[in-house]
Amino acid sequence: MRKKTIVWESFSGNGALCNPEALFRQMVDDAKYREFRHTWVLSTKAWDSPFRAEFAKHPRVDFVKYRSTSYFERLESSQYLFNNATFPAEFIKRPDQTYVNMWHGTPLKKMGYDIENGADGARNVLRNFMSADYLVSQNSFMTNEMYLGAYKLANIFDGAIIEEGYPRTDSMFASNAGDPARKALRRRGIETDGKKVLLYAPTWRGESFYKPNADANRLKATLRTLRERPELQDWVVLLKAHQVIFDQLTDDPEFAEFLIPNDVPANEALAMSDMLLTDYSSIFIDYLATGRPIAFHIPDSDSYSSDRGMYLDPSDLPGPTSRTDQQLVENVVDMVDVDRFKSAFPRESERYSKLASELTVKDDGRAGSRVLDVVFGGNEANYKVRRGFHDGRKKLVVYLGGMITNGITSSALNLLNSIDSDEYDVTAFFYRSGQRDRKENAAMIPGHVRQVIRDASILQLPMLGSMNDLENTSFEDLSESDAAETIWDWEWRRIFGHAQFDVAVDFSGYSSYWTRIVAHATAPRKVIWLHNDLVADAEREVSGVRPHFRNLTGVFKLYRDFDALVSVSPDLDRINQKSLTRYAPARKFTSARNTINVERIRTGTGGSMASNFAAGDYSLQNLGHAVKALGQFYSYDEIITEASRQRSLSSFVGDGGGATFVTVGRLSPEKNHARLIRAFAKIAPEEPDAKLVIIGEGPLENELKQLAVSLGIAGMVQFTGRLRNPYSVMSACDCFVMSSDYEGQPIVILEARVLGLPIVTTRFGSVESAMEASGGLIVDRDEEELAEGLRTFLRGDISARAFDGDDYNRSVMEEFIQVVFGNTNEVMTEKSPVAEPITSTS
Repeated sequence: MRKKTIVWESFSGNGALCNPEALFRQMVDDAKYREFRHTWVLSTKAWDSPFRAEFAKHPRVDFVKYRSTSYFERLESSQYLFNNATFPAEFIKRPDQTYVNMWHGTPLKKMGYDIENGADGARNVLRNFMSADYLVSQNSFMTNEMYLGAYKLANIFDGAIIEEGYPRTDSMFASNAGDPARKALRRRGIETDGKKVLLYAPTWRGESFYKPNADANRLKATLRTLRERPELQDWVVLLKAHQVIFDQLTDDPEFAEFLIPNDVPANEALAMSDMLLTDYSSIFIDYLATGRPIAFHIPDSDSYSSDRGMYLDPSDLPGPTSRTDQQLVENVVDMVDVDRFKSAFPRESERYSKLASELTVKDDGRAGSRVLDVVFGGNEANYKVRRGFHDGRKKLVVYLGGMITNGITSSALNLLNSIDSDEYDVTAFFYRSGQRDRKENAAMIPGHVRQVIRDASILQLPMLGSMNDLENTSFEDLSESDAAETIWDWEWRRIFGHAQFDVAVDFSGYSSYWTRIVAHATAPRKVIWLHNDLVADAEREVSGVRPHFRNLTGVFKLYRDFDALVSVSPDLDRINQKSLTRYAPARKFTSARNTINVERIRTGTGGSMASNFAAGDYSLQNLGHAVKALGQFYSYDEIITEASRQRSLSSFVGDGGGATFVTVGRLSPEKNHARLIRAFAKIAPEEPDAKLVIIGEGPLENELKQLAVSLGIAGMVQFTGRLRNPYSVMSACDCFVMSSDYEGQPIVILEARVLGLPIVTTRFGSVESAMEASGGLIVDRDEEELAEGLRTFLRGDISARAFDGDDYNRSVMEEFIQVVFGNTNEVMTEKSPVAEPITSTS
């Protein structure tokens, strides 16, 4: 690392702008910092900017292009890093670097997790914040609402928050305030000297990002209306466009006399302005410090507020609001000077004073010097620098698995809903996927859980060279060397920055790649889940291939790095302890049953079958609204197909005929649906009105359907595919059946018990605890025995007994807390030896 070197970046290199630009200018020629060298990051489109020309010959300033090789080299080797947004997902902060994030505004619009389903959009922002040593905050509102609240940094951020105002506002108080902006405009033929300036600075909307021309037309209409008003003839009306639409406007000749160049910092434009016109942009907060009037033009306030959400209601804004251009002009005319603003809008003026005192008290022209004194001088005691955001809750980080619809994902979601968020701070992390199935499951993570979503990225590894697509590199290639251990340390730090936890949990336990990441967590205790008879799962063949063999044998080798190996039932614990003894000592093996989502099960039974594919909080009372809502997530062909399937299923289950058996599970070998279908075929001649409903999808679906056809019972068997809400179907059936060869903990049996269904199941290692006191029947793993079990139900000899799911969950959570947290002060020193991988017994 090169000492006394700094990387400066604004908006992914879109220019030298905002807080980094302001702080750089204060520092670059200050004698106290003359030994520092500076690197500015600029994108290709900003490469020929006046800023670069200004500093091209400066002996201590150079430039790199965003995402170039030189860019990443500087990120890896410079001592100080400054950004007002985010470094890319590949970036890994070194422990000996100092990262200062100077975010680009106090938010008016909702941010991060405060946005509905906002976790995905927040992923790289949160990652940057957790990596930062300092976060610069304009005020306490920003600290509490955005940093600690919207991005859930409370209890997890280990750096400092400098609450000393924004360096970018210092230029508004300089003796030459506004002169740089006036000069830049003069070069474009726009003269502002001796004139009053009305600055229009709207933010961007989702619509304008994808259809900027529509937004441009709206902007033109508003600007023309202002220009044509006689009372504003002596004013210069200017537009400071948001960056995402600037490129769409700059080539339009109609904007030539309005548009402020993108490389003119917004605060320089504010400094020369006598009145600000904006909408939902947080730029107005900076302007509060000037005491000059502000008007708000929000023609789409209802839709914008409902779509994005706001921290301030329009009625709380410090200036008059308008929805039409005519209303806007009338408001602006009444505000042509400060005194008229105060007399024409007394309530807005009062709110202005209140917000200014709350949000801009530190924006006094000296914010930059205070930030420099903290970061480079280490003088925190004299300033408002906040540290120590821990609230006393124990911190738990959980890798959830692949988030596909299976038992592990269901159990993980149930667990997250059951953990007491008042006692435990929970972070869930998983791989980002565009697959609908995984996205829908991720959307079910409860709101109190912090989501850390990992992007697939090329890691910058100076020790080993660049290793592309690390996730697909074989475990054997990244096993025991010191260099490999460094990779995993870096990968953990890339995802979680400085964050530390009390316990790290691999709740999946099926991927050596992810298990290795959890093993390198910054947590004193590490725990891994065992959801199945894992040796049997490693040996299991599908179409002649053992899909889990390589991954699981890699996982088994890593058990030495974990403090507890948690099977999901006592029966399963005994099986795994016996079969995996070569990989870990007996004292590490333990068990904790999985929770069940009792509320979801109960709620699901009362819902329409349409709830199987509806997403979000949409009303289904109106058919048109329902179809429109579903159309946001599915094609109309998919909706029609699903509606036909649901109608067929509803008719099949609810026709009032004979008994209906139901099973739920992935259509894969260990579930042995073929045995169930053959057993059902044996009773079909005796009970011609009986029916079998098979809920689930998987690799054996076509094979199982062909089996039903070959046995002549296709009309009596309904394959539903995957249902997001199987409970409405299950509750309409008469008996639950399971035909598995082995299971971890058969959660679906517990769900059937919550629904009050009688149960017939085959005997496997972990079935006893799930069936205890159920009133159900356990039979041998044989189709004749299973058929006889179905007959036993039909004779009326099996009935369900009451099951208190809430009481069960309370007991299970006590088990979970005990096995997960154990004694977190105990540091494991003994590691079990590495064993040879399991070999096939065939």
